[in-house]
Amino acid sequence: MYHSERVFDRAQAYIDAKDYSAIEWHIEQGGKVLSEGRLGLADVNTGAPLPDNPIYRIFSMTKPLVSAVGVMLLDEGKLRLSDAVAMHLPKFADMQVMDSQGNVAPANNTLLVEHLFTHRSGLSYQWQPGNPVAPLYLEKAKFSDQYNLAELVDSLAELPLFAEPGTVWHYSYSTDVLAHLISVIEGKPIAQVLKERIFEPLDMVDTGYFVPEEKRDRLLPVFGDDVLTPGVSKPVSSDGGKLHYGAPQMIYPADNPGFERGGLGLFSTLNDYVKAARFLLIGMDASKNRMISKSGVAALWTNRLPETQLPISIRNLPKYMGYGYGLGGRVMVNPDQAMFYGVKGECGWEGAATTYFWLDPQNDITGVVMTQYLGQKFPVCDDIRHAFYQALE
Repeated sequence: MYHSERVFDRAQAYIDAKDYSAIEWHIEQGGKVLSEGRLGLADVNTGAPLPDNPIYRIFSMTKPLVSAVGVMLLDEGKLRLSDAVAMHLPKFADMQVMDSQGNVAPANNTLLVEHLFTHRSGLSYQWQPGNPVAPLYLEKAKFSDQYNLAELVDSLAELPLFAEPGTVWHYSYSTDVLAHLISVIEGKPIAQVLKERIFEPLDMVDTGYFVPEEKRDRLLPVFGDDVLTPGVSKPVSSDGGKLHYGAPQMIYPADNPGFERGGLGLFSTLNDYVKAARFLLIGMDASKNRMISKSGVAALWTNRLPETQLPISIRNLPKYMGYGYGLGGRVMVNPDQAMFYGVKGECGWEGAATTYFWLDPQNDITGVVMTQYLGQKFPVCDDIRHAFYQALE
């Protein structure tokens, strides 16, 4: 027996509390829908209704799709995990490492392609706390939308690493470098590579780095915090009880087709990402044409971190307790440590504006949850996944 009302009730509680403007979700097992729903408004502040098939900024849910293309190249022998990044991107030769005192010395370890997949490259993000290279990223990294992907990656190659490659899991621009490396190998922009290898085969008609003008009435506004800070908190409302809109400097553009990244940048819909989730679980399209080898799919979702680097953590949030990391995203390795009901092998990733997916290979389950709130740490997506497993008998 499956108590489907438990998922609905959990999502409805968030909408009733006006914590979110809208929530969509879709959960299936073996292609059979077990739970799906859509609640709320496009803009709770104005009362604008949800359009059909809303479009979301999925931020870091871009990463697993880029990594999946990387695994395709592994399958084809165009790339190896053991390759030095400098073999493909020569500017990453002779990297240096900055210690906690700001001292710089040549890296002892070679930066490998495997390190890009697994966020053990020693690269960082400018918003990572307690980080000696973060000020340099803010000053010199070309991450704004006025720069293309090659310019961003070249600017990163000129900066010291946060740590020796391979020694620590540290969330970073690693997937952006991987995306540029893929585009160099394929000889075409990463947007075109993703379109040809994933979006077109999966019929993901609303997914890309750009939203055409005729579709922008379906693009949802992003609510959120002005400053991204660690911790768990309810969404912030104004004095009038309305949700704040997200900080403009944190929200990437919908009208700049040149803004291509590996770590963020894609727009998508629930319907499209449901197709992506199934593909990421089985490596095939809807017609059972194999796109990634069985070994490649396993590599995406098999933990590659040693015990000393577990669990993964971003800004010291406890939500990743029990998780390691594969080539494609988080992987539950220690369910007894999980902050929610854990299923061994559960895997997936999420986006900064509260988009989320999970895969459960053991039970052939995929789940996707979508809303738009940037920087809010209250775990609505984990709650919905949690409610789903509670609902199973």
